[in-house]
Amino acid sequence: MNNKDKITCDTQSAILAVFAKDFKDLLGQDSGNHIYTTKADNMVCNNVVNAEDDPGEWSPEASTIIYHHGSMPSIERIEQWSEVSDMLPDFFYVEAINPEVSAVYNLR
Repeated sequence: MNNKDKITCDTQSAILAVFAKDFKDLLGQDSGNHIYTTKADNMVCNNVVNAEDDPGEWSPEASTIIYHHGSMPSIERIEQWSEVSDMLPDFFYVEAINPEVSAVYNLR
């Protein structure tokens, strides 16, 4: 697993933890496939991707791209997104690119 893959996984886990109340209905539903356990896992993993694999090529220098589609919380909830940043390894943080897309960057 390369560093961008690890940060993407860390970001997905932090989002599920910080926004657990938002996903409570999805957390209780089976995803219907063998890759993701719940619908919440499926939704987060499909909207939070390694920047190298991002079809939109929003920010190749980022580690992770976050799409705020469907049930994914809006970037306007800045306090909670700050909590996600706080859960990431040192020097990584979430920053909005536009209202629909955010990225995880490394300060180094």
